[in-house]
Amino acid sequence: MKKSKKTAAKGKLPKASTKTKSRKRAVAKSKARKSATKASSRKRAVVKSRSRKATEKGKAVKRTTSPAARKSAKKASRKAAKKSAAKKPAAVSPKAMRLTFSYQGDQVKLISQQPVEMTVPPSDPLKGYEEHKGFWAELKSDQDKTLFRRVLHNPTRNDAEVFSDDPKQSISREPAPKRKGVFVVVVPDTEKGHEVTLSRSTGQPDIEAEGAPKGMAAMRSLATGPATEIARFKLKK
Repeated sequence: MKKSKKTAAKGKLPKASTKTKSRKRAVAKSKARKSATKASSRKRAVVKSRSRKATEKGKAVKRTTSPAARKSAKKASRKAAKKSAAKKPAAVSPKAMRLTFSYQGDQVKLISQQPVEMTVPPSDPLKGYEEHKGFWAELKSDQDKTLFRRVLHNPTRNDAEVFSDDPKQSISREPAPKRKGVFVVVVPDTEKGHEVTLSRSTGQPDIEAEGAPKGMAAMRSLATGPATEIARFKLKK
């Protein structure tokens, strides 16, 4: 009986030691948690205090700055913005030259030369038009090379509608030798442009057919031949 009691007592000892160990571990864990929570709360408090100090300093600086200092700071910022905007390259706008001509009869004059910002339509063909009929303007270089060509409806009005007293005759068109007016031609504004020329079809006399309306032969003669140069003007630089 004595031996059995001793063995039972010996068997109870390991259970007690395990309980004490678990208690120690729990206590250590709780202490670590408390220390961690304390450290985090301290850090939060430090961050809050620093942010409060920074906001207080900013407010104090705003209060201490005078209205004159604020105005000078605003002016300095505006100047800096203007300088940065001025440094940016401006968009290059297309350049053109508006030429205004006046005519009276066969006399044509260049009365105005005005630079404008606009896109000039592409040039008409620069080669193979020597035998063409019509009216056009050409931009020439100092070597008499055609840089640009614009074909136009004849703006010099070399004919006019005529109403007959005879009800049997319809409206006819006859030459108008005393015509006058103004027209405009737009060409590219380039450094190579030196002169502008105007070309118009020349008339070739024709025999009026029997029974044809009066003046019809003269009308046909106004635009039967190829265009030739009628005027040349130097451009101002």
